[in-house]
Amino acid sequence: MAKLKLDLDPVPDITVIGISSHVNDYRLCWSINRSVGLELTRRRTDITDETNGILARYSAYDHVDEHTQARFTLVNNHSGDGILLKEQRQADFFLVVDNELAEDRPDLLDRLRSAEFVLTAFPLLYDQLRAGHKLLL
Repeated sequence: MAKLKLDLDPVPDITVIGISSHVNDYRLCWSINRSVGLELTRRRTDITDETNGILARYSAYDHVDEHTQARFTLVNNHSGDGILLKEQRQADFFLVVDNELAEDRPDLLDRLRSAEFVLTAFPLLYDQLRAGHKLLL
């Protein structure tokens, strides 16, 4: 008798916010840092995704809360070689926030929307993103 293994990835406890902006990633980080009160800094290694033999790189910026070790991560959705989450083409960036930090900041979405270079910000459901796991790398 054959054994079947059910391999399920647990759904992470995160909030994903799509951001539309027409500026470079470093300018958006500066604006979000001022508006939300973070210190987003660029990662040493980018998120990579290979599609049809083409390797695309997407910049990512992190802020780790000193007390809880929870994390904010800003991920670029567009690069010169592709789109990270194709079903969310309208989003230029994603802000991935641990739920414990999102609950501590109920005005997070409003503060993002009021940031200088943010055209709009909208919440997304992680479990409805087909390739949402790419945001967690």
